[in-house]
Amino acid sequence: MSVMSEAYDLDLETRVAQYLLDRHHPGLRSLDVEAHSGTVTIRGTVRTFYEKQLCQHICRRVAGVIGLVDHVLVSDGAEASPRRPMLLART
Repeated sequence: MSVMSEAYDLDLETRVAQYLLDRHHPGLRSLDVEAHSGTVTIRGTVRTFYEKQLCQHICRRVAGVIGLVDHVLVSDGAEASPRRPMLLART
């Protein structure tokens, strides 16, 4: 990976993470964001399916996001079975 693409990925990660923080929704503040060549991967746990959908919507709105890999789990505090991540293409 070139220095230029590493810098771009880091900038994209920072912008997506900041956009999640700026939404003032506590459930979205603890998610991890990683970017590689315009594809953003989000990881973590949220309390509701609504928060999961909101996270996906927010991430797609950030300029430069080409694809989204969703590794966000929904858990209400009870033991949840891991779900298979979905690859979401930006349209």
